[in-house]
Amino acid sequence: MSSAIIRTEAHALATTPAIRADVERTIAAYRRAVRGLCGVLMVHWPQLARLRSKGKCQAIEALFHATKQRPVVRYPVLDRMLGKMPSYLRRAAVEHAFGVVSSFQSNWSNFLDGEVGGQSRALGARGPRLGFSNVFPSLYGANMVLYGNGLRSVQIKLLGADGQWRFSAALSVKGRFVRVNPLAAKLDLCPSLILRGAKVSLACPVEVRAPKYLTNKAFADGAPESSRVCAVDVGINTAATAAIVDSTGTVIARTFLTCGRHNDRRDALGAVIAARQSQSGTVRRRERHCVALHRRVAGISLDAARSIASGIAAFAAKHGAKAFVIEDLKGWRPKGPSRAMKKRFHRFQHRALAQALTHKAQELGMRLLEVFARGTSRWAYDGSGKVTRSKENAQLATFASGKLYNADLNGALNIAGRGLAMLLGIKPSIEQQAGAGKSSGRVERMPLVLADVWAFAQTSRGACHPAASPAGFSA
Repeated sequence: MSSAIIRTEAHALATTPAIRADVERTIAAYRRAVRGLCGVLMVHWPQLARLRSKGKCQAIEALFHATKQRPVVRYPVLDRMLGKMPSYLRRAAVEHAFGVVSSFQSNWSNFLDGEVGGQSRALGARGPRLGFSNVFPSLYGANMVLYGNGLRSVQIKLLGADGQWRFSAALSVKGRFVRVNPLAAKLDLCPSLILRGAKVSLACPVEVRAPKYLTNKAFADGAPESSRVCAVDVGINTAATAAIVDSTGTVIARTFLTCGRHNDRRDALGAVIAARQSQSGTVRRRERHCVALHRRVAGISLDAARSIASGIAAFAAKHGAKAFVIEDLKGWRPKGPSRAMKKRFHRFQHRALAQALTHKAQELGMRLLEVFARGTSRWAYDGSGKVTRSKENAQLATFASGKLYNADLNGALNIAGRGLAMLLGIKPSIEQQAGAGKSSGRVERMPLVLADVWAFAQTSRGACHPAASPAGFSA
């Protein structure tokens, strides 16, 4: 039985200025509660860290929340600060504060051991900090949030200007439901109230049951229409090129994905950063300069990678692909011949795209294969040899036969060929590994391309004589 996966689907809410002010007041009160609780937990952490999860919240509440049975508490000022906060929201703040302090204690222990973020601590590195400044309240169903009209409208309990907690008017929910079931009476998991800029949204977590992964044997024994891979080539001119190829080496579909809107926004912010840098002079290494603008550029790049991954996942699901195949570019450092090309390489978000595709593959029950990257764009997918790149148009590649082909698509097809070779068990023979000649000099041999997969499929099905198979490859 497959394990459950939690995914979040955000939906904007149609709010008025008065309701938005109540939302700001609610989030501020929640963060104030988390901040105060973090201070209490830091003092009593040696005792609280040993508690089990079931009695943890009650033990923390006993420190500050007075009741009839417990009129005297150690921190009554914290109880007065929380005021008439609903009990479910108060307990959500307790759980949130416990997680913040627990994470800080782990990071601090690693910092003292000379480790920061899984790597060796650099000289002068800043220690970890409590991360309670960017938390948002969790809303327990029927106590903090009410659903109506098939989840198309919600009512949220907010803190008013008079200090009273009450449900708001019905707020319409925007957006299309993808994972959330609008016919359900209520959500099984608690949504979070998010406020970013002028946008108020509801982040709804959903439990997803992914299908089982397809094994290599099941992939090789299956019919071609049920044994397909989606190969992705991340490029500079085109953000990503995806191709659907089946187990016989037949290309089923292809698509090109771009992120022009993200590029325009990054270029605009880059111009602002360059203008400010020209005014401030030379920026020394490790000097903080335009931190907020660089953070926005990083956010735009991350959103671009996630948008491209969503488009690739939809394309793969439409054509019934069972696995994603990408290049293993971890640790690769591109070099550009010009300043403009270096900027384009800098926004080459291959690792962010790979991580986003990993999450998509986990949800869709697809496998993610990373293949060796060298030579995928240098050799023709039809086995005709090396390609020549056009100096006037870098998107075109010229085959030995004189045929012009899209360079990114050629790379995607070769990536698919290497992924299919992993799934089908195609391995180089001894002759291929040793080489045809006896010379000890460097001989550049053509690596595996898509044509080898096609010829292997023809041979294994008896469509051609074994002598017609590609030299050097066997099952």
